[in-house]
Amino acid sequence: MSVTHKHCYALLLSYDGGAFAGFQKQAPLVTVQGALESALAALGMPVQVEGGGRTDSGVHARAQVVTFRAREQLDPAELPALLARHLPRGLVVRRAARPDYSFHARFSAQSKEYRYRVCTGPAPTAWEQAHAWTLPDPRGFPEVEGPVDRLDEAAVRRVLAPLEGFREFRNLAHPRTEGKTRRLLVRAGLEVVERVPGGARYEFTFRSPGFLRHQVRNMVGVAVTAGLGLLPEGALEQLLSGKGDRWRGARAPGRGLTLWEIRYKPADDPFAAA
Repeated sequence: MSVTHKHCYALLLSYDGGAFAGFQKQAPLVTVQGALESALAALGMPVQVEGGGRTDSGVHARAQVVTFRAREQLDPAELPALLARHLPRGLVVRRAARPDYSFHARFSAQSKEYRYRVCTGPAPTAWEQAHAWTLPDPRGFPEVEGPVDRLDEAAVRRVLAPLEGFREFRNLAHPRTEGKTRRLLVRAGLEVVERVPGGARYEFTFRSPGFLRHQVRNMVGVAVTAGLGLLPEGALEQLLSGKGDRWRGARAPGRGLTLWEIRYKPADDPFAAA
């Protein structure tokens, strides 16, 4: 390593959110940011990393991007292996790059995509129990008795369609959310990944330049509530009006949510080919 002026480094991460209390550092809890900064410090670089998305406790990431700045001149090709020696189980640095100094994991992002898995039917696998919302869920829907074989997909899509566009999401955000709560939701989609005897595997996709805290999990909660036939008439219109009460129904648990990718301008993206 040679010491010169500061350089910008970017890391492409994947992690299992079940191993972490979210992305953002919260001592003494184990977080993604804290684990990364400890690993970098072990390499002689006590720096602060910035994430492209601040995932909550239990939320996974397929392609999280982080940046940090250091005076050390590093070989990006060697950095993943060097960090792997100091990282906890469940956190992997897939690639490293040295983009232009002005690049920032969060502020340079054009959009983020989150995906959410929901499973219905008998005998979910161990992976699904850790990475999906498995129904029935007595905590989220105590009024539902017996097995849930399918969601009413038409009802779910009737909820998702009005969410797209520039909307007021105050009533679907965390209660302590401050500042502007209008957001552009580019995509709100539902895919049936697989149909199994007595059940189905669903995947929700949401894409936006920026999400509010708990927004995705609340949107999934509203959509699944509709898919179970439990959403009151006019509830969605009231929520999107930004007036009245916030959503107090089921919020989808963090374990089913994955930060799928972060998109940048092609000329800026350090991992465009990943």
